[in-house]
Amino acid sequence: MYGRKYFIFYLKLFQRPYANIMSMRRLFFFFLISFCLLPLFRIDTGRAEAVFFDVGQGDAFALKTPQGKIIVVDGGPDWSSLKDLERWLGFGRQKIDFLILSHGHDDHLAALPEIAARFKVKNAFLPARLSGSAAAALLEALKKDGAVVKYPAADFCLLLETDCSLCLFPPAASFLKSKDENDLSLALHFDCAGLSVAAAGDASQAREKSLLSSDFVWSAQILKISHHGSDSANDPSFQTAISPDMAVISVGANNSYGHPSSEVVNRIKQAGIKIWRTDQAGSVLFYSNNSKIYFKKY
Repeated sequence: MYGRKYFIFYLKLFQRPYANIMSMRRLFFFFLISFCLLPLFRIDTGRAEAVFFDVGQGDAFALKTPQGKIIVVDGGPDWSSLKDLERWLGFGRQKIDFLILSHGHDDHLAALPEIAARFKVKNAFLPARLSGSAAAALLEALKKDGAVVKYPAADFCLLLETDCSLCLFPPAASFLKSKDENDLSLALHFDCAGLSVAAAGDASQAREKSLLSSDFVWSAQILKISHHGSDSANDPSFQTAISPDMAVISVGANNSYGHPSSEVVNRIKQAGIKIWRTDQAGSVLFYSNNSKIYFKKY
């Protein structure tokens, strides 16, 4: 009896007017389009993340807190970071809480004016002696955003949320006189919900040593290797103080500088530290889960 009723029901369904068939087609295409667009929408994972973008011979990475605060650090030598950054942020994300430029060289700065133009930047931390057309474009974009722009002159830490801090370390007065703009790099330490990252821009070995002169505990699970693995940076004492599990070398394939230095790479390996090179493996995403760190190609 019930089988006969269901047969009659479905028979009537397929005998409905053309308009109903069109409605079913529209519904089908709606679900198809939604499925195709799903990867564009970021589902907030409620975890801390760090993503290092493959930008060739340059630096660009970003950090996220469990509650969704976004920190963008450097932008690379061109706009190649934009696509991956937008994918990581997710469709519809309009806000960057903190934008940080380590120093004013183009291989760190180039994409930041466009990033500031595409997203609403709330706060920006910039290095001393910033100049040039790209820097002017960045400042103009930040002005349009109404961003709070600061040039740190002393070490400080921000409590972003529970169990989540961001610390910045500008150069001491003696380095402000340096002819090497790399020594003006803003160093940072991010410690958030079981995920920790240390980075010192393109700082020289002397500048890295100076970072260890305070009582700050620099240990971190992830170290962004300074100056693309150059032997003019990456002092052994700085690496020892951080004692990372993973070292990320952001570097361009077959670059003319000979980066990364084989001496630096061998020293990292001898310490039992895993290495991720963007020229060999591309972008990488780190995240914490139940006090454990995971990473994958991004």
